[in-house]
Amino acid sequence: MKSYLKGFLVVIILAITLIYGRVQKEIIDDINVVTAIGFDRAEGERIKGTAVIPVFKADKSIENAAFTDESVLAKEIINILQKKSADPLATGGIRVVLYEDELARQGILKFVDALQRDASIGSKLYLGIIEGKTSEVLQKNLGNRGTGEYLATILEHNIELRDVPRSDLHTFLFRYHAKGMDPYVPILKLLEDKMEITGLGMFKDGSLVYQIPEPDLFFFKAMVQNYGAGSYTLNLKDSAEYASVKRISTRREVFVENVAGTPRVNINIQFEGILSEFTGRRTTPAIIKKIIKQLEDTIVQKSESMLKSFQEKGIDPVGIGYMARNSNRDFDPKKWETDYQNIKINVNAKVKLTETGIIE
Repeated sequence: MKSYLKGFLVVIILAITLIYGRVQKEIIDDINVVTAIGFDRAEGERIKGTAVIPVFKADKSIENAAFTDESVLAKEIINILQKKSADPLATGGIRVVLYEDELARQGILKFVDALQRDASIGSKLYLGIIEGKTSEVLQKNLGNRGTGEYLATILEHNIELRDVPRSDLHTFLFRYHAKGMDPYVPILKLLEDKMEITGLGMFKDGSLVYQIPEPDLFFFKAMVQNYGAGSYTLNLKDSAEYASVKRISTRREVFVENVAGTPRVNINIQFEGILSEFTGRRTTPAIIKKIIKQLEDTIVQKSESMLKSFQEKGIDPVGIGYMARNSNRDFDPKKWETDYQNIKINVNAKVKLTETGIIE
């Protein structure tokens, strides 16, 4: 009897699986996989969308096909572009979404929101701001693995191994919705047939309001996440010598306290690295001490200068308000909003060089 019941249950489960477990198949040769999409301003309330797909040639090389059209809705762009493609456009392979810089200044939240509502699109796709028109970028053949893959690789490489902080769709939405922090997105520029990261765009209420140049990303990333990799070159004071320091790890701590009813913030940055290059004849203990002191001073000066600019713009990309909220049970968000632009933020840096024997 028990064997009969087990067999009956197996049959029922198989029947349910066959009836309700079917999903629509998409054969890779019968669809066009969109790897990147960009949005630019158009006339009135309309936006122009450009989608790019890789085209695999008989000689195994890859070219790109770009489809462009206009709509008032970001989500509708793909539906309109479907009419221009011989095969269905599949959005599940999108690696990068780009926005024109002027469009970003007007606000991109509604366009980003459309992405998270598309179940086929992953939250780990990269976002980028383009200096100029995204259509000009996506209509070019960039890299040897397709334009979308090329753009994704640039961003991935600079996030994992260089100085660009984590900035995918998930991170953007988390920082936007969290109380006490604001999102940021890398800014890129087309230089002939190559792309270059030129800075980081800071957002307030979904609009681009400020940007920091690429050289300052080394210091900004140290304030927002613990990580390794990246490098910085110093011109030693009162000399013609240069020192390049490669980061091994950075750890930061943010402390928010009330002093006589006034918030005060201390950001401690611990930097560990190696001296990867020095243009002088040899690295004496005095030279090493000078390099360490100048790098510590530079970290403090650059970081505090950025923080002051953030306060003046009323943005908090470092997430100081978020940390204050989570560390103080009596946190008053309205008072913090009033106080934030005037609070004192001190940065303290401690540098340790573990290898110092390299010269040019």
